[in-house]
Amino acid sequence: MRKALTGFSALLFLTGLLLGFVAEGRGGAGSPGSNVPMTRPEEVIATHHTNFGHSSTFVQLEDGRILQAAGTSFTVSSDGGITWSKPAQRRDAKGAPVGDGTGHSLVKLSGKALGLAATRISPADRGRIVFWRSEDGGDTWSPPIGITGPSPFVFPISYQDVFLRTSSGRIVLPFYVVMRQMKDNRQVGWGNRTPPFTGVLVSGQWVPADAHYFDGAFGAVMVAYSDDDGRTWKLNQDGSLYILLDWSGVISSVYEPSVAEVAPGRLLMMLRTGLGRLYQSWSDNNGENWTRPEPTPLAASTAPAQIRRLPTGHLLVVWNQESEEEIRRGLSRTRLSAAISRNGGSVWEFFQNVESQHETVRVPAPPIRPVRPTQIYSAPGQPAPVLGEDAAFDPATLGRWSYPSVLVMKDRVLIAHTYTMWEQDKTKAVLERRGPGGANQKLKVLPLEWFYGGKQPADNPSLLRFQQYEPAKP
Repeated sequence: MRKALTGFSALLFLTGLLLGFVAEGRGGAGSPGSNVPMTRPEEVIATHHTNFGHSSTFVQLEDGRILQAAGTSFTVSSDGGITWSKPAQRRDAKGAPVGDGTGHSLVKLSGKALGLAATRISPADRGRIVFWRSEDGGDTWSPPIGITGPSPFVFPISYQDVFLRTSSGRIVLPFYVVMRQMKDNRQVGWGNRTPPFTGVLVSGQWVPADAHYFDGAFGAVMVAYSDDDGRTWKLNQDGSLYILLDWSGVISSVYEPSVAEVAPGRLLMMLRTGLGRLYQSWSDNNGENWTRPEPTPLAASTAPAQIRRLPTGHLLVVWNQESEEEIRRGLSRTRLSAAISRNGGSVWEFFQNVESQHETVRVPAPPIRPVRPTQIYSAPGQPAPVLGEDAAFDPATLGRWSYPSVLVMKDRVLIAHTYTMWEQDKTKAVLERRGPGGANQKLKVLPLEWFYGGKQPADNPSLLRFQQYEPAKP
C-alpha cells in the first residue's frame, strides 16, 4: 500500500469549485473548516490507496494485529492500520485459493480460529455462499463448506465485511437474494448488461453515475447464523425481508444488509433501498426473527451502508448520503458520510463527510419514493427516454466512492471504500476512470474522536430517557 498523493486534496478542492458547491458559513470549498474532500482531514491517522475495490474485510487477531482479506489477497498490519504487509495469497488444504468469490467477510471465532465467507457465482455454484475456516489465525485454511445451497434462479449474495459475532458467540451473516429472469445463462435486468443505463455528462462526455440499473430484478434479505463456530448453519425463521409500501401489495426491494448488536440478543440491520432512505429491521432473538423493514431518517442513494457498535456502546453508520436532487443530477455516490447514534439507533448525530464533493454534511430525509439519475440512455433502436430539466447538468469533473468496509478498534476506526475520479485523458478525447496511481480503493484510519466531532466520546444527557426500549414487534 502507498501513502496518499500530495496533490489529491488539491484535486478535490478544484472539484468542489467546478461543481459550484458553496460552504454553509464555513468558508469556500477546500478552505480551512471545509467538508471537502472530508470533514477535518487533519485528524486522519493514515491514508492508503490500493487496488482492492470493494472487496476488503477486516478482523483483529488475538495478538492485536489486523488481518485484511480482499478477494484472494491477504495483508496484515501490526500498528493499527498505519502500515501493511505486501498482499499474499492463502490456499486451503486442497491447494485452492482462499477467498475465491465476491462479497468477502471475515469473523473471529473461538481462540485463534477465523472464518471467511464469500459468494461464488459460477456455472457450477450458480450462486452460493461458502465458508472457509482457519484454526491458526489465517495462516492455513480448510476447504470451504456451503452456507447456502446453489440455486438456478434465486441468487444468494452477501455484501462484504458484514459478519457479526454476537455477545452470545453466535455468528450472524446477513445476505440478500436476487430474483431475475435468465436468458442463455446471462442475467436479465441486473448489472450493466442490459439497457437502459444511468449516467451523467461530464465535460460533454458520458460516464456512468451509478453502478447499474436493476428494475428488472427483485431483491430480498435473509440471515444465516451458526452456533458452532461456522460448522453448521441455519436460516432466520421468518423468511425473506422486503419493503411493503402499502397493504394493496406494492412492495420494493432491499439489498446488501449490514448488522450490529445494540444490546445482548437485540440486533439492528441496515438495508439498501432505491427509495431515497436507508431502511432498518430489528431482531430481539439474536437474528432468528426480524421486523418488517421500515424507513430510517437517513437520506441515501441506492448504495449499501455499514453499521457497527463502538466501544462506547454507541452505534456508527457509514453510508452514501445523498439528496433527491443530487441523485437525479447523477451525484448518487459523491458523499460518503458517517453518523453516530447514542441511544440505540433512534436519533443520529455528528454527521460528517468521510469523502465528499459536497460541503453539506447532513441531508434532510426525503419523501419515500423511487429516485434515479435523470440522464439515461437506451439501446439503439429503442425509444429515447423523456428527460427533464435536471438532465442538463454537466459537471466538469466527477468523483464516486461507495461500498464501505469498517473495522472498529478500541481507539480508532478503519474505513475502506471504492474510489473513482473521472479525468480527461491528456492525448485522447476520452474520460478515464482513475484513482491516485491507478488505485480504486481508499483506506482511512481515523481516531474514534473524529466520529464525535473531534471531541472525547460522551453520552448525550438529553437522550438518556430514550435508552430503554420496548421489544420490536414482527
